[in-house]
Amino acid sequence: MGAKKIKYGIVGVGYLGKFHLKHLLNIDEVEVVGLYDTNIDQAAKMSEEFNVHNFLSIDDLLENIDAVSIVTPTISHMEVALKALDYNCHIFIEKPIADTIANASKILKTVKEKNKVAHVGHIERFNPAFQAFMKEKKQPLFLECHRLTKLNDRSMDISVVLDLMIHDIDLVLHMIESPIKEIMADGINVIANRVDLANTKLIFENGCVVNLTASRISNKDMRKIRVFEKNCYSNIDLLNKKLTKHYANYNDTDNKFNFKKEELDITIHDALQMELIHFCNTIKHKKIDLDNITKAVDALQIAEQINEIINKKLNA
Repeated sequence: MGAKKIKYGIVGVGYLGKFHLKHLLNIDEVEVVGLYDTNIDQAAKMSEEFNVHNFLSIDDLLENIDAVSIVTPTISHMEVALKALDYNCHIFIEKPIADTIANASKILKTVKEKNKVAHVGHIERFNPAFQAFMKEKKQPLFLECHRLTKLNDRSMDISVVLDLMIHDIDLVLHMIESPIKEIMADGINVIANRVDLANTKLIFENGCVVNLTASRISNKDMRKIRVFEKNCYSNIDLLNKKLTKHYANYNDTDNKFNFKKEELDITIHDALQMELIHFCNTIKHKKIDLDNITKAVDALQIAEQINEIINKKLNA
């Protein structure tokens, strides 16, 4: 007799929820019990397309599952997460963990009380280019992060800082082991009543400086991080999953610099699939590790500070 499968549900089956559903159906350890969405037509459409039961009540779904993906608008993350935890479900919440640090703290507090696995969907942690870069210990001196997306109507309920920049904030916190000393930020509203374009500088206590730019009013997509270390410059192309390194070493004999460029081999995988497999394996092996959710809360706290700085300037 095989191992017991994780009974899994999805709350929110819009653009991103559909990808959760598709990947979960291909994970051996998972039995997809059903889905729920407040959009009745969308729920029915996904139910028919993937042959998965459509629950008409979120409570009916939650009482029949062990784990849930919460892929709803950010403003409802806390409400759905706390309800799921009340039903003793392990939770996977798409980023950001919540709309405010106060609501994120409530989720974290309940996760600790219920002793459940809780992961937040910071998918770039599982990007093959970033994982290849992080195989060796890093000592960054300066970083530049650019995250641009073409115009679309998704995630307009939150600022571009919570929508896009938070990905890079999270990755930066994984790369730099030092507290932040100072935050400077500017942003503008262009098409939404939230900030659509933002630029931020983070100065860390160890001297590292990080420049972050995020925009959802671009004519092209870009997700790049440039990392400058002693004698080395790395270009992490998260969109195209490429990693290039440039080295400069001084040769005393020749009395000149030797330059070397290296294109690293990347083993390509689907980041969301790997992220969901990681979540399911954590449940399977009963690894109650708060590091995932704690780092997500830290990233949100910084994002919230950035938003406060920008909004104060815009409202001055």
